Amino acid sequence: MSSSTAKLSTVRKEVVRGGQIHVIKVGTSTILTNDELGGQKANLSNLSRLVELIATLRKTGDHVILVSSGAVGMGCLKLGLSERPQGLGAKQAMAAAGQSRLMRLYEDLCAVIGLQVAQLLITRDDFSDKKRFLTVRHTIYELIRLGVVPIVNENDSLAADHVAKFGDNDTLAAMTAALVEANWLFLATDVDFLYTANPKDNPDAKPIYAVEDVTKLRIEGLESSTSQWGTGGMATKLIAASIAVAAGVHCGLANGSEPERIGQMIRGIKEGGTHFIAHQSPDVTLEGDHSRWILALPSSGTLTIDAKGYKAVLKGRNILSQSVLKVEGEFDEDEAVALTYAGKQVARALVRASSTAIKEAVKEQCPGKAVLGLRDFTAELQAAGVYLQDYQSWRKGGHKFWLATEKSAQMEKKAVTVLSSDQNPPAPRTIEVIAWANDIVMTTLSAMKESQMADSVLPYCKSDNNSKMKRALSAIAPLPHESTPSRKARKCEAD
Repeated sequence: MSSSTAKLSTVRKEVVRGGQIHVIKVGTSTILTNDELGGQKANLSNLSRLVELIATLRKTGDHVILVSSGAVGMGCLKLGLSERPQGLGAKQAMAAAGQSRLMRLYEDLCAVIGLQVAQLLITRDDFSDKKRFLTVRHTIYELIRLGVVPIVNENDSLAADHVAKFGDNDTLAAMTAALVEANWLFLATDVDFLYTANPKDNPDAKPIYAVEDVTKLRIEGLESSTSQWGTGGMATKLIAASIAVAAGVHCGLANGSEPERIGQMIRGIKEGGTHFIAHQSPDVTLEGDHSRWILALPSSGTLTIDAKGYKAVLKGRNILSQSVLKVEGEFDEDEAVALTYAGKQVARALVRASSTAIKEAVKEQCPGKAVLGLRDFTAELQAAGVYLQDYQSWRKGGHKFWLATEKSAQMEKKAVTVLSSDQNPPAPRTIEVIAWANDIVMTTLSAMKESQMADSVLPYCKSDNNSKMKRALSAIAPLPHESTPSRKARKCEAD
């Protein structure tokens, strides 16, 4: 375990003092309800029972972080609007008006039973920057140490392009759970369980009590589960669950109108709701803080990789441009993307180049004509850090002209080339390493199991040490022309 991970675990133990940390996310459907005239009103019954649950958990020594949506809905209620506005500016105005009303509601309810609360308004940018990410964590830990319940919400009034995706508060809750090393993440919804189909449309839908691998779920009608005042549906909750379990956080899906179900799930009662079983990624175990940060980053795009790329993920190696089959989305260098293989997301990664540069690199990949009957040892030599240019040239038939090439290269070294003012500079070299090994985090159970199996069959070393060795080897022995890590990778290593 790295020193940063050990330090984090020590701080966490001092803060929780033997208890557990639970992150509870409540949405607009839990906070608002229909009134007698067909309009909306605050659901005081739900919120009061939720506050009582928080107080009960606090008495047992546990700690609760509440992630609450509802600012836009409360703003509409405060200003007397009959329906949710559609324009971005109007939504931001409603969020600004409703956030104070929402916090006043929580303050009043918690004060009745002696709970103190604090408001944290954050955006995804706070997770994109590692220093701000750590600042948020330290603030939450200090609030827990002081006995205060942190109430987190996205800063919708200032988020230029995120208010339209209000359901992303599910993802924000998962990010927060990974940030603080929570034991549980609970996502409140308007149904009792995750079902095999939408129970509102299909009477034959059956409840799912436990989920071991989120990627294997096949559920109909996910996108139709939204409300009038919020846009988050079941699909966003499954994304949040996948982030949480990869970070080693158990995730529970429970009916927000019955907060007591959360307590049942903590006690192991399966009727409480759907339990997504935590399977911490080995990359989180090895890299700790850095991997948790990558999991918490917003995904800006998707890279589809081939079998060699998937093997590199399993063995803790760099992802090369040769392994990228498809690029989706627009993103810049040092942003997080999803890595998919065979139609499933298998990892999250911090990329070393923009989507445009990676597309160009993929386009320029021209596989040479291999020597017939000879196995290609490129992957093995690359993992060992061997200089590949001569080997690859030899496989393409370049050995026939090796002497002439060497002689020509020596002559070029002696010559002094002066570029005139009207000459164009040489084109930049195409990127070869798409993501460093220590910037990749496995997210699916199947990949984690395959990685563990691959480690266990290698002799002479334990699997944990072997994984560390492979990641270290890959990090210090990149391809010859890609020897300098990206700006953010160097910054993360310094931290």
